[in-house]
Amino acid sequence: MTSNSDYLGRLLQRLSTFREEVSLTPAQVEERLILGPGWISAIEAGSIQPSLDVIASMLSIYGKSLSDLAEGATGSVPHINRSISAEATENDLDIHFVYAAHDAVYRLPNATLDQFTAVVLTLRNGLAQLSSQNVSDEQEKAIKTESVASVFLKAVELWPNANPSDLWWFVVYRAYCDQYNHPSEHSRLDFTQSWKRTGGWALERILERHYGPALAAHQINLVIADGERKFRLLEGIKVGHRLEADKMDVLLTVGDGANEKLIGVVHVKSSFAERRTDDVPMSHALVEAGYISPLWTMDCKSTPSVHPVNRGELGEVFDGQGKDSRSAKRKDIEDDGFFSACFSYNKNTRPTPEGYQSRARVYVCDFSDPNDAFTDFILSERERVRIRLGV
Repeated sequence: MTSNSDYLGRLLQRLSTFREEVSLTPAQVEERLILGPGWISAIEAGSIQPSLDVIASMLSIYGKSLSDLAEGATGSVPHINRSISAEATENDLDIHFVYAAHDAVYRLPNATLDQFTAVVLTLRNGLAQLSSQNVSDEQEKAIKTESVASVFLKAVELWPNANPSDLWWFVVYRAYCDQYNHPSEHSRLDFTQSWKRTGGWALERILERHYGPALAAHQINLVIADGERKFRLLEGIKVGHRLEADKMDVLLTVGDGANEKLIGVVHVKSSFAERRTDDVPMSHALVEAGYISPLWTMDCKSTPSVHPVNRGELGEVFDGQGKDSRSAKRKDIEDDGFFSACFSYNKNTRPTPEGYQSRARVYVCDFSDPNDAFTDFILSERERVRIRLGV
């Protein structure tokens, strides 16, 4: 990924020739340009592709111009060095991206370059709306949220057999962090920071778009409510714990207007990173009071490497034999019942074994059909809430 064509390689090699012609060492050039050790050698070797200003500064020291650099350089035109790219491998795609210090590769089975292009264009075309003048903060949030939600739902539609969590973590997240998919006026933004907010909003929208119609057919509302609506719904419940409206992700309600009643909260998380401090106290209070309070997660977790594996964080299951090696995160769900259930969209997550007597269960789902274990669970819990709380 670092040297994307013979053409660029030849250009960078010419920089080495120019330096030698003026009898300068790499260390001397680095000192003049105030660059850390190793930069000049890495640029000349093609392991780092410098920005145009760096190249121009090097040429200035050598008494050369950009036209001198380009003279005699022939070959195929280089492509843009993107944060994410794809390469066809028989019937699969190799997705390339930088992961910490690694040039990582994720193999996406039964995928084509045309499909990959369609997915990235869905994101690019959505984010292109941000280039309109006078976009308010709320409009910007809505555009980013809908763009990311749409590209993910497009990806699971095109690649129904892929691991949804992999698509989220290795494709959608990396494509969002590619600055060239955003309008040029946003080029200086830190997209990894932007993703932390946008990714969370988009996951809530994905949940709403995928399951909302199926639950609405059973008179259950799955809604991302504004502050006023949340405060109104919270007024009528008592759970023995202070519930902060802005910490409530997606609401489960019945009825409408003044008759709308809260029956639960879905806690939506890409991973478990902030779950303990933000969600456990609220969820535990809701469960103890009889409300529905499932955790809905992509369970993203991988270690930087050349071939990363999105293993998740839920770890081993308890098989009733030998040492209990389950993670604390899994015990929070199965043994402590801090959530009424957990729904993971990572195929590497292992569901709670049949027959294990847990307070709450871990389920593994995908996006092939909204009438799945999540919908079945909500419908079943709806009847329990009706009986216990009269809602």
